[in-house]
Amino acid sequence: MSSSAKKAPSKSKKKHTSPRQFVGGLFYILFLGICLALGGIAGWLSQSSIITDTIRQKITNTTPQKVFRDDSITVLILGCDKELYYGGKQVLKQHARSDMMMVARFDFERKLVGTVSIPRDTLCKLPGYDRQKINAYNAIGGPELAKAAVEEILPEVKIDRVVTLNFDAFIEIIDMVGGLDLYIPRDMNYTDKAANLYIDLKKGRQHLDGYQAMGYVRWRKNSTGRGGDSDFERQKRQKDLLLALKSKLLTNWQVGPKVLQKTIEVGGNSFDSEEVASLAMFVQSLDSNERIRMGQIPVNEIEGTYNLSVDRRLLPQVLRQYMVVPVDDPLAMGNPDE
Repeated sequence: MSSSAKKAPSKSKKKHTSPRQFVGGLFYILFLGICLALGGIAGWLSQSSIITDTIRQKITNTTPQKVFRDDSITVLILGCDKELYYGGKQVLKQHARSDMMMVARFDFERKLVGTVSIPRDTLCKLPGYDRQKINAYNAIGGPELAKAAVEEILPEVKIDRVVTLNFDAFIEIIDMVGGLDLYIPRDMNYTDKAANLYIDLKKGRQHLDGYQAMGYVRWRKNSTGRGGDSDFERQKRQKDLLLALKSKLLTNWQVGPKVLQKTIEVGGNSFDSEEVASLAMFVQSLDSNERIRMGQIPVNEIEGTYNLSVDRRLLPQVLRQYMVVPVDDPLAMGNPDE
């Protein structure tokens, strides 16, 4: 790789808030929500290549440990939007910076799912590269370099698989199930013509199509800069969407085969049909919300910049609280979300 390819992108002195940093847990919600719901409708499916694997695993009582040949699997989920020219009429890059990064660990032995998100502005230094925001590594070297960057800042974590998702897939799946009924806690409006993003949602219970649902979970503040949400409030919206997606799939099981097939396509074939079936049944079998946790790694703001640094002092504790690393008795630690 040439030395120029290793240099950090030039910094702009003007603050620019990219709409892609609104992603939050969007892609994780999509991935986990599908797993939750498909486990519940597995018995109804009859039109997907995954159905044979589901039936076989149920009949033979095949465990996830046997399917994955391990007691757990840790997945890095990258949320990458297309990079658009101003006005959204021309695609400059199909795969740009990974403006959402989420680590999810499926612990088959202890029946737990733990996740942490990594803020896009977290700084990372890999050998041979300039120190830069962690979301730049996917644009420089693809998913494998992004994986290396995550393992650099989370030395206790070993990534087994990488899944790359995008907004188009999210919208398509929500439309595929017929949209979702969600309560909008406040008026939400935001316009960014450069990203072809238009959010206009009114307070109250609404039926949202795929594009509107995408706006519901991406929204951070209104175009005026007022009325923004805290991280806690955004996470609650993300969880509400997850539960709505699960409920819709359970009551609209006819679309299950299409959603199953889309699940494999969305993940870039990171998982085969046997593994998708196994993950779906595993997550569906979890008997309480305490066994599924969503958090964020601890970071500190670097004074005078828009960059973040990992809080090394708190990191080990947070990874254990959110069950992203093995813990002897994780439930005894209590649920940090409550």
